[in-house]
Amino acid sequence: MTLKLQIIGILDFIIQKISKYKIVSHLVFGIIVGGVISYLYASNSLQKLELLSIDKRFQLRPRIQTSDRIVHVDMSEDSIEAIGRWPWPRKWHAALTAMLSEYKPRMIIFDVVFSEKGIEENDILFRDAIEKAGDVYLGFLYNTIGTNYEDFYRGEDIESVLRPIPMFREAARGIGYVNVIPDSDGIIRRIPPIIDYENKSTYHISVISSMDLLRVKKENLRIDFKKKTLILKTDENETITVPLDRKGELIINWVARWGKAFKHYSYFDVIKSYKAIKEGKKPKIDLNLFRNKILLIGLTASALIDIKPIPIQNAYPAVGANAAIVNSFLTKNFIGRPKEKEEIALIYFISIVMSLLLFRVRPINGMMLTVLALTFYLLLSVFVFNAYGTWITVAYPIASILLCYVLIALYTQVAATIERNKLFREATRDGLTGLYNIRHFNFLFDVEFRSLKLNKNRKGTIIMSDIDNFKKINDTYGHQVGDAILRDVAKAFKGCCRQIDIVARYGGEEFVILLPGAGKKEALDVAERIRQSVESKKFKFKDKHYTVTVSIGLSEFEDDSDKNDMIRRADEALYRAKTTGKNKVVAA
Repeated sequence: MTLKLQIIGILDFIIQKISKYKIVSHLVFGIIVGGVISYLYASNSLQKLELLSIDKRFQLRPRIQTSDRIVHVDMSEDSIEAIGRWPWPRKWHAALTAMLSEYKPRMIIFDVVFSEKGIEENDILFRDAIEKAGDVYLGFLYNTIGTNYEDFYRGEDIESVLRPIPMFREAARGIGYVNVIPDSDGIIRRIPPIIDYENKSTYHISVISSMDLLRVKKENLRIDFKKKTLILKTDENETITVPLDRKGELIINWVARWGKAFKHYSYFDVIKSYKAIKEGKKPKIDLNLFRNKILLIGLTASALIDIKPIPIQNAYPAVGANAAIVNSFLTKNFIGRPKEKEEIALIYFISIVMSLLLFRVRPINGMMLTVLALTFYLLLSVFVFNAYGTWITVAYPIASILLCYVLIALYTQVAATIERNKLFREATRDGLTGLYNIRHFNFLFDVEFRSLKLNKNRKGTIIMSDIDNFKKINDTYGHQVGDAILRDVAKAFKGCCRQIDIVARYGGEEFVILLPGAGKKEALDVAERIRQSVESKKFKFKDKHYTVTVSIGLSEFEDDSDKNDMIRRADEALYRAKTTGKNKVVAA
């Protein structure tokens, strides 16, 4: 049996089992697809597509609730043009802090690292302004070794720390790191809320400032690693649960494009407005607007390095991440993700349901069902994100739906092809020997004979053969033995013929062979090989062995002959072989 027939046989066996045990096999198929996609999920193989999907959900989402207490004071291009190149002398920060403190903001957050000493007089002015203002928060920066962000999130591979100079640290209400690490595609989507470094927990500046806003002491904050949540308990015994992703990171709930979510004021315009008020002039900014506000001061000029891509905008000042996170704490509006087990269960569920449905419909309906399923799931993911702030996986369920469709469509095509082959084989093959039946042989013979008539130089030969004394074998040993011998003789015929030869069962114990392109000499060689093969073969049925011989007659195509004449002459040659001793080859 050829490799092709073996493969077809295996596929046919599988198809028969699937057809027999429909529900079970369809369930198993869905489980296998779910297993494949779950492996991809566990290895983050489709991470880029998943990240792209959450970006699209952010972009499609309507604007969410924002706190009007959050205000940006931007170190933008106009301030750099007025004050000069960065970094600015500390007297400017001292002046701004002192001016703002007069209007009683709730807190001032500097997303700036003051890690080096400046002019001592200016540093003292800034320290005094920080102390007087009271609720001032300063940033510090972790320097990492390379870009191994995974280790950074765990507090490892940190090379050094850039902290505010001691006099600023002592004066500030709190300090927090300002690192905002992008995902693998360079887009900022999350931050680690807490990092354990040198046996000490440190907090992101947006987290530690939010804790003070909500009156949460450090000892009343903990991470539940099993449930992937950050749990805060306020002084009023209110419990706030913040969802984290699988790495323990806080997903930033981006509100809108830069300048659209919160109020923005120029750093230099604030200073000018204060000066105008003191001079009795009308200020550009009413500084009373800053009363009880949370002021975020950071670099926003596009030429500086603090501009990063986020899901809803290609260039976004990093200080905006602090505003978005503080806003989430104030509005209790966070982005959560289901547990890994829950998403894997979802993948299996979708795979099984799609398998059960797709096996029941025709291919064209299966395509429509797949499109419908994809559309429904995408709309569902957008709805869940908008309504509940939940990031459910999209890339892997979509991959599951598509893989189910492709494999089942392929299976349907293979099954149809095999069924057509089976029907063709049943229509053209002899059921006992597997050789062509005489009807199909006659069709092929007609085609070849027309070719012989059209091409005078083309040769062709017919071989007729008969098993000697076959009736006696049937009468003596029974029809089961006779059938077994017929099958084995047929195999011998096929094994001794050329690939292009057409072998058929003529009827009973008779066989006929068409040898396209073969003359009498070549046909005699084939016939003799067949005769010797059958003569030397031991035919086994159960525990007994039998021997048989065959007689063979052949005739070559002649220009003036027709198809029936070729068969008649071959039959006559066979008759002579039978009547002159059997077990021989005779040519017409």
